Amino acid sequence: MNPKILHNLTMIPFFLFGIIALIMGIRWISHPEPWLLDKIANETILNESFQDLFKREGNDNLPLYLTNIYRFFGLWVSSTGALTLIFTYLTRLGTPLSRALIQSVYLFLLLGATYLLYVYIPNSHFKYLAGAFWVLYVISFWSGIQLNKFDN
Repeated sequence: MNPKILHNLTMIPFFLFGIIALIMGIRWISHPEPWLLDKIANETILNESFQDLFKREGNDNLPLYLTNIYRFFGLWVSSTGALTLIFTYLTRLGTPLSRALIQSVYLFLLLGATYLLYVYIPNSHFKYLAGAFWVLYVISFWSGIQLNKFDN
């Protein structure tokens, strides 16, 4: 296969990862009630609706607490997306080392996220996004291996 096509197939998935993570993080940061973005999964884990949870005595500040936790999570996710975009843009994943580094980090992230999704929140709609990320990752990984043959 043409090395230029392989290079694009290696790099484009990480641009997509970065863009999606940046958008998702900004969404969690800016949503007035970010815990509702995955309401069904969250209420399944809690075995209770948020309305009932917030009505309970002593939980007056729970919405503020959840908002702060989700804002921090959104900051982390958007920062990860921004760093992915910057690293991918600056290096263009043009060396075997740059490809190996980002692919190793994302393998760790995807394994951890997939485990958490399927073990703790299997009814979350984010499992479909994780599946799409795995497909993109495999394409990038395979293309990177093929591209390494041209680097030697």
